[in-house]
Amino acid sequence: MVRTRRDTSAKKKFANKPKKVKKKESKGIYKGIEWESFEELAFLYWAFELKNQGWIKTIMRAESYLLSDSLIHDFVINLKTKSKPATELLLHGHSYTPEFIILWDRKATGHIFDMLHSQHKHCCHLIAQPVIAGQAGDCFSIIEVKPMWDQNNMERLFKVNQKWMWQKHGVYVNLVKPQDLFQRTFTPKEYLRTPSGKPRKLNWKPKSLFDFLKGG
Repeated sequence: MVRTRRDTSAKKKFANKPKKVKKKESKGIYKGIEWESFEELAFLYWAFELKNQGWIKTIMRAESYLLSDSLIHDFVINLKTKSKPATELLLHGHSYTPEFIILWDRKATGHIFDMLHSQHKHCCHLIAQPVIAGQAGDCFSIIEVKPMWDQNNMERLFKVNQKWMWQKHGVYVNLVKPQDLFQRTFTPKEYLRTPSGKPRKLNWKPKSLFDFLKGG
């Protein structure tokens, strides 16, 4: 019986090593806007399709909002020959950063969004408010993006921040779940295919922006 010697060279070991599956990208840049989850990217597909048709003027990352100041305790330390002031932090300040801010073209009113404090029941998926309160100029929406299935229960924390954003800054923050948004409005063209070019499996019948706007 002839024995065959195993090839234990580094080259052979590398060849037999199973290839790692490339992880799905969790952040990137789309048309100059940073995204940090696939849901955010999906929303950007939707928003930029509207922008390309003139319904949106500007899309930006949102700024941070301070909701609560820090609580600092001042006291005095008495030493043998002197005393000196000191401080201790009792509560950290709390800031909140939504995902996006959208500046709308007013023609989108009643089609894509309803104005806050309008005289009728809100029927659109998003709510906007004037850039300058009480004036009929540009209007904007603040967007928070969440997945359909919130396994870490982050939506509960968002709802607290949402209330304090209104109380502290008079700003309404829209909660957007892209798949729900697409079913209620339209499914953006770029979402219909995966990064590899294959048709994406959807559990709803996609509607184009054209069909949505004509009421189809």
